[in-house]
Amino acid sequence: MTLQQDEQCVFLDELARRWRQDMDQIVELAISGVVPLWIRFTDVSLRKAEQTTPGSRKKKTKPPATVRFEQVDVRPAPEVLRQILGRCDRMLVAAELDCLDATGQPVTLTNLVGDEWGEASMIGLKPTTLFASRHDVAQFEQEHKIAGRTSHITQHGQHPTGPAPLTVPVQNHPCFAPELHAAASCWHALFSDTNGPAAKIGKADILAWLRQQYPHCSQTALERIALVVTPARNDRRQTV
Repeated sequence: MTLQQDEQCVFLDELARRWRQDMDQIVELAISGVVPLWIRFTDVSLRKAEQTTPGSRKKKTKPPATVRFEQVDVRPAPEVLRQILGRCDRMLVAAELDCLDATGQPVTLTNLVGDEWGEASMIGLKPTTLFASRHDVAQFEQEHKIAGRTSHITQHGQHPTGPAPLTVPVQNHPCFAPELHAAASCWHALFSDTNGPAAKIGKADILAWLRQQYPHCSQTALERIALVVTPARNDRRQTV
């Protein structure tokens, strides 16, 4: 019941940097069900929560079956996430945790370490080990038109691999580069949706767009930006 091995994980602290929010804001999104947050446990057991309908007489039944897992990914229940608000730098310790399994069903998680003594040990939930799936992060960023700062996050603590996708730098970033912003915006406007030959759009078109959108830029700056934006196959200086 773990996420697929190729499902990349974006951890809570990285999400906060990526979306320029504090970790409590990310947790609040998870509480409201906007962005599911998961956590991975090892050597634990899960049992389904008992469900009764209002007004029904409780019958004596066998306790829900307990299933052991060497490793499992679960979503902490909203009431558990509320307990870490304002204390994301501390560990939450409990005898058992209310969670949701991969199918969205409520379950109770218990630690198996030490159960040879007849009782389970306490469970520690470290907020920074909460993570969102790459799919959910991409969907949220697409819906809210967010250009994430990083990409290709795999396991916690590993470095990103591969080139990051082209994004438009935000103007409130401390390392904002005006000409890079102009070049990325121009490329997105003129070339991102182009399926045919890019030669139909020439340097004159690029300069015309830049003059209209960035009238404050000097001609020298516009020439530099146009050189960056022009696709390689349009640049006659390139050799085949």
